[in-house]
Amino acid sequence: MKNLVVYLGIGLIRLVSLLPLPMAQGLGALIGKMMWFTDASRIAKINLRICYPDHSEAEIERLARQSLIALGKTFGEMGMSWMWPISKVQKLITHVEGLEHLQKALDDKQGVILIAPHLGNWEVLNHFFRQYLYMTVMYKPAKIPALDKFIYSTRKRVDVGLVPADRSGVEALYQLLDEKGVIAVLPDQEPGLKSGVFAPFFGQTALTGKLIGELANNTPAALLCCYAKRLDDGSYGVVVKPAHSDIRNIDPVAAATALNTSIEECINDCPEQYQWNYKRFRRQPEGRSYFYKK
Repeated sequence: MKNLVVYLGIGLIRLVSLLPLPMAQGLGALIGKMMWFTDASRIAKINLRICYPDHSEAEIERLARQSLIALGKTFGEMGMSWMWPISKVQKLITHVEGLEHLQKALDDKQGVILIAPHLGNWEVLNHFFRQYLYMTVMYKPAKIPALDKFIYSTRKRVDVGLVPADRSGVEALYQLLDEKGVIAVLPDQEPGLKSGVFAPFFGQTALTGKLIGELANNTPAALLCCYAKRLDDGSYGVVVKPAHSDIRNIDPVAAATALNTSIEECINDCPEQYQWNYKRFRRQPEGRSYFYKK
């Protein structure tokens, strides 16, 4: 049954890839509006109240709705980002901010750590960066073979290096940075307790991964935040900006705090395009409240 659902899902993505982008985004927006009636809206509003305590309830509702619509559009854009010719996708990137930071990092030849939060359409970044570099990311295989094969092929077609999301993958990232290569890391997913520390995120304690801080503290690689935000005309603007240097702090809490501050600055540029429906504050230090209880 699971395989059937997967094949139907892949078939749907292929069908949507045949649509003009505005139609695909419109379909995605409809999906996002339907998500308002699921638990995703409750989670999004909880997170927004935590992160923007000065916002009125009307502002929280508006941002939550917009974020779900933006997430729906990201789903609708999967056909485009995974199936369209790469050159056609790249033409949709109509604005780039901070390209000089990327160019300097490449010219310095000390390696690069790209920090890419779940903001805007993160799949578009693969198409953007392949014009300038070869990067490697960690990859966790899907449990269903058909789905794993499909996802793997979409990553490889944009010429992205893949290493497993385990200890051997971490060792591979260190090796790549020793060779002055480029890696990309998603910084805003909750790690296991042994792999993270509690650090402030928008003023609230959040379990934050130590990996980026450890990589930065042991290599001279440039630290760059990046995201591809959706513009009003449906095209994309890529932003590249230096991350906070204190991510290199030997104290893991201080490093994680600097990482979260860097992510906050990215999110504040277009908060309506962040994935607020993720339970970012799920784990808390002992004795603290559980925010997502119904």
